[in-house]
Amino acid sequence: MTSKTVAVHGARGVQGSRLAHRLQAAGYEVRPLDTRSADLTDPHSLVRAYGSADAVVVQLPLVFTPIAVVYAETLLTALAKAAIARVVFNPGMSLPPEPIGVPYVDARIMLARRLPDAVEKASVIGPAGTYLENLLMPWSVRRIREKGEVAYPLPSGAPMPWVTLDDVGDATAAALGEDRPAAVSVLAGPPVTGDRVAAAVGAAAGRETRWSEVTPEEYRRLLEPVLGADAAAGVAEVYRQAAAAPAPPQPPAGILRPAPTTVERWAARQDWTA
Repeated sequence: MTSKTVAVHGARGVQGSRLAHRLQAAGYEVRPLDTRSADLTDPHSLVRAYGSADAVVVQLPLVFTPIAVVYAETLLTALAKAAIARVVFNPGMSLPPEPIGVPYVDARIMLARRLPDAVEKASVIGPAGTYLENLLMPWSVRRIREKGEVAYPLPSGAPMPWVTLDDVGDATAAALGEDRPAAVSVLAGPPVTGDRVAAAVGAAAGRETRWSEVTPEEYRRLLEPVLGADAAAGVAEVYRQAAAAPAPPQPPAGILRPAPTTVERWAARQDWTA
C-alpha cells in the first residue's frame, strides 16, 4: 500500500517536529512546510506547496500581531483553491468560545470555525491544557538539573490537564485515516497539580525537584533568549490574561478525548541531563 503524503505546516519547529514524527511512525509521508516553501501571506505559494498532497496539517506560527489573522485568511483561501479534501488543524491551545481581541487567539478561532467551509473533511484537534513539552526548553531543563526547580507561570496546587505532543500527533494520524473524522477533538490528560509534575520530573531526573511558580513577566524574561522578544512577550501576555480571567468553561463532553500518556510516563521518557 502506498503511503499517503501529508503536508505539515511547521513540521521542522519544536512542536511540529514531534507531530511530524508521529505521522511518520503511523506510515504517512510527511512533506514539511516552512516559510521558505510556503508563504502564509500568498495563497498561490501555498497551493504550489500543497501540490498533490493527500492531506494538510495546519499549525499557525507563534505570532501575536495582526498578521496572524492574515495567515489564517490566506490558509483558508489556499486550502479551498487547492481542493484539499482532508485537513487537520492543531490550534495548540484550548480555544475560547468567542474572539477575545488577541490576534494570536482570534486567528485560531476564525480558522477553526471556517475550515469546514473550505475543505470536505476538516478536523480541529488540540490540547485542553498545556503541553508538557514546554518544560523541555534548554533553560528549563538546566534549572531542573541545577536547582531542582520546575519554573512555570501556574500555581503549584492548580490541577491542569497536561497533554503531550505525541498524543496530539497520534490523534492527528488517526483522524487522517478515518472516513468520517470528528469535527472537533480536545485532548485532556488527567488533571494534575504542578507539585505532581515536579515530583514526576524529579523522579525521572534522579533528584528532588519542586514546583516554582513564576510571574508572567519572569516567564517572558526566561523565554526571550529562545523565542525572541515579541513571541516571549506574547506568550507571557496570554498567561497574564488567563490568570486574571475567570476559569474558562470546560469543553463539551462530546468532544473531550482522554490523552493516554501520564505525566510520570512522559517524564520517564525525557533526557533531563541535556
